[in-house]
Amino acid sequence: MSNFRLALAGAALLAAASGAQAANLAVFGQNFIGGLYDDSHTVTYVTDAQLATAGFLDSYDAFVYTRDGYSFGVGLSVAAAANVKAYVTGNVVLFNGDWQDDIPNSVETAALFSNALTYVLGGSGKGYIGEYRGAFAAYAANDDGNNPIGLVQGHSGVSGYAQGGSSLTIDLTAAGQVSPITADTTFPYNPSAVEYGAQLTGENPAKVLARFANGNAAIIASGVDQISDPGVVPEPATWAMLIVGFGAVGFASRRKRKLLHTAA
Repeated sequence: MSNFRLALAGAALLAAASGAQAANLAVFGQNFIGGLYDDSHTVTYVTDAQLATAGFLDSYDAFVYTRDGYSFGVGLSVAAAANVKAYVTGNVVLFNGDWQDDIPNSVETAALFSNALTYVLGGSGKGYIGEYRGAFAAYAANDDGNNPIGLVQGHSGVSGYAQGGSSLTIDLTAAGQVSPITADTTFPYNPSAVEYGAQLTGENPAKVLARFANGNAAIIASGVDQISDPGVVPEPATWAMLIVGFGAVGFASRRKRKLLHTAA
């Protein structure tokens, strides 16, 4: 039954992509997501060492950060995280929870991932899909101890069973009701295999497509330039960079005034 559902979802993705050129996808983590996408696109499973190599991702159309099978996944090295951040210039979709586990059980969950890929490939730059570990690491800070990528200027709490309301029913927001990512899906929705997640803060509320019953974001989609809450306070590392930058500007200004005074 599960294989039949996955085959149906793959056929739907293939049909959706029939009029478009197949994309070249870099996927970190091997599971049902890659199996869904490789029916109509070229999927390359990549390593942290490759991601840590400057320019490695340039030839790919989108990057998918997930995990191996049903594992909790692993974080990226500092260099890999920095290269991923520099690479992502287009659309981003984040799935808060172990959503890939539900793909064999639900045509609707598979449709969400199919639609998400269409969305990121339709952007003007290089796109990103993050599932579970890939969603948490997309934030500027996380409590799991992983090196943050920083696509979202916000915070991800400790991940685990029922964290952030991840075992609760999910419903669409106003943005989700008109988003192409949620097409062919029915909400309220409680995916049977989505039970692990994290509390998220700092994302742009206008870009949240679906929320768990406790109000925590479940699915987020936006261009990377609009995915953070416009009013969020930068993380400490960002403040440090700003302070250094302001200090450099101040030093240059003082030096210029001193030189002018000496010349006079």
